Amino acid sequence: MKNEQAELRGALEAAAAKQADLALIAPERELQQLRRARNDFITVRLYAHQVREDRQPSQRSDFTETLFWNAGVKTNEQGEATVEFGLSDNVTSFRVFADAFDSNGSLGNADTAIESVEPFYLEPKLPLEVTTGDQVIVPVALANATGTPLDGSFTATAGDLELTGGKADSILLPPEQRVRRLITVPIGKTIGETQFTLTAKASGHSDQVTRTLSVKPLGFPVERGAGGLVDAETAAALEIEIPASHVPGSVTARAVVYPTPLASMTEALERLIRDPNGCFEQTSSTTYPLVMAQQYFMSHQGVDPVLIERSAEKLEAGYNRLIGFECKSGGYEWFGKDPGHDALTAYGLLEFTDMAEVRHVDEEMLARTRKWLLDQRDGKGGFERKTHTLHTWLPQPEVANTYNTWALLEAGVDADLSTEVKWIREAAAKTQNTYVLALAANVFSLAGDKVGEEHMLDKLAGKQTDDGSLEGATVSVVGSGGEALKIEATALAVMAWLKNPHYTENVEKSMKYLAESCKSGRFGSTQSTVLALRAIVAYDKARAKPKADGSLQLVVDGKKIGEPVNFDKDTKGAIELPQFAELLTSGKHRVEVQMADGSQMPFSIAVNYHNLKPDSSEECKVHLEVALADEKIGEGEVTEARVAVVNRTNETVPTPLAIVGIPGGMEVRHDQLKELVKAEKIAAYEVLGRDLVLYWRAMEAEQRLEIPVSLVAAVPGKYTAPASRAYLYYTDEHKTWVEGLQAEITPK
Repeated sequence: MKNEQAELRGALEAAAAKQADLALIAPERELQQLRRARNDFITVRLYAHQVREDRQPSQRSDFTETLFWNAGVKTNEQGEATVEFGLSDNVTSFRVFADAFDSNGSLGNADTAIESVEPFYLEPKLPLEVTTGDQVIVPVALANATGTPLDGSFTATAGDLELTGGKADSILLPPEQRVRRLITVPIGKTIGETQFTLTAKASGHSDQVTRTLSVKPLGFPVERGAGGLVDAETAAALEIEIPASHVPGSVTARAVVYPTPLASMTEALERLIRDPNGCFEQTSSTTYPLVMAQQYFMSHQGVDPVLIERSAEKLEAGYNRLIGFECKSGGYEWFGKDPGHDALTAYGLLEFTDMAEVRHVDEEMLARTRKWLLDQRDGKGGFERKTHTLHTWLPQPEVANTYNTWALLEAGVDADLSTEVKWIREAAAKTQNTYVLALAANVFSLAGDKVGEEHMLDKLAGKQTDDGSLEGATVSVVGSGGEALKIEATALAVMAWLKNPHYTENVEKSMKYLAESCKSGRFGSTQSTVLALRAIVAYDKARAKPKADGSLQLVVDGKKIGEPVNFDKDTKGAIELPQFAELLTSGKHRVEVQMADGSQMPFSIAVNYHNLKPDSSEECKVHLEVALADEKIGEGEVTEARVAVVNRTNETVPTPLAIVGIPGGMEVRHDQLKELVKAEKIAAYEVLGRDLVLYWRAMEAEQRLEIPVSLVAAVPGKYTAPASRAYLYYTDEHKTWVEGLQAEITPK
């Protein structure tokens, strides 16, 4: 795509140059031809499914559903065009939709169907995910699409799982009919992906289908971790106790060292991408780190080209998703619903401005966004807040106004913001919120107010604690709390201190704190992670230090694990140390990373396991109830999960979400969920594996929300759902857990 865009730009420039050269000597007709040629160059998004080169006849494992789309097919003079794409292994009907316009602007559309058929085929129906201990009853359809009877047989395998009814030596298939058989699959304790393969033969025909069955551990996920700096004098260490109640086989563990900001960003991206990403700000949780990664690529040599290309592709997808949240009347809102939200639009303006340094960003959209945010100014130094967004992302003017002005200045907006800067100067003199003080310091620096800047930097230095963090942050623009809020304030302070060499010691202490706050590549919530990465990149630009060669040794309970892992001054990616999860049995353990020679670098040690006992936080501000209307139900029938979310506090809380675990054999009804969105019972939803994620913009004080979730009993068996949980998105260290639902689905 990048090469195509470069060629396109070159062609356009050449055409434009040629037109300019001929302007004085060419007749008007030739100039018109050149204009038409130049205007023929357009960028068109195209996807055509490709068949794998190693695909074997009668072996089906590719079940891609969307096979082709093209935003700019050009027809011949008869209005005909030919497109090509590969069929997937689905035996089904594919619907083709097309719309078009002619040279006069007349519109038209049509649809048709194409059939993908086999004379004889089989089709199993499996859940995507199940839990250890589940029992799946897999319906298998064997179909005869010919006009004559077929004698068939089939065999099923699924890794180490023992199947009941997984072999039938003789099955008679009548003409143009199908026969159904049931295979019982007891799910053992092995966690991970299992290949479920069915092979069948019938009167000279054969078919083989492979589906992936994902097995998840029973219980409640728990994470323990440590972060910080490791060097030749100071080892990295984590002391942890694995409870006797943990689920056997559920322990996973990683020890990683980050030699460059690139490594930290890559790790953060991989971690954040597992989080719900249904709205503008949550989509940004993966897109914004990619922007910073691309900025790093442009300023450093020797980065893996494959990593650059892969990141660019993901950034492209993120950008296209983000611009879809622009409101009709201007600005941005979490789900693209009018009216726009001033602070979220300010965040988007920052993101798109940074993004424009590494890829093309629609300048008209950027201009609209700048103008919309500027238009929200009230003329007194503040910004207006709109209707239903009132209680989302912070009601306090001192935070919103300061954040919005900072974003405008960071984006280089050419407008007089002296009224807003003056308002911030007065507000900063009164507030004790160090988050606002850190924002104000950045505002004064960008606005050229040196006196105000130095005064704020001094105040921030007085609020720095021994561990390098800032005390006194009470609320941020996203309404975050706990550790995430502290990280946001500290990161903003680092960005301000970096502009003045007198605060070198403060910067170093806070960078140490940020390093210690990193858990599995993540710095608290989405916002705190983005700000921490921004501070890390700024620090790298301002004070990059030369690296030295060295080695790392993993030590568990005093015993060296594996050979030392060597690195040199040119190492850029995250350094993975040997696996050690199998050593973490029930009881206390000490995990260390020791460095020989080398330079000081951030590290992260993370241990995850599942516990049979719920582990809710008393500080979580929302309560969750989940119950299944029918714990025993027939295949194909519909039941309901009753979900209730309660605000436990006497104040409005921002961005609550509930993640409802769905039993493996059940499927949500998307039409019903869309109706809930339309009725504004929920702001949005998405389905991630067996997790149904329900979003709200805010909840009023002591509000109770009751949500009926319609479920279809799709695959027979006995299932335990993953644990359900609820929390505030920007304070995700405090969650309320509810035991996983259990259901039995009886076959027809």
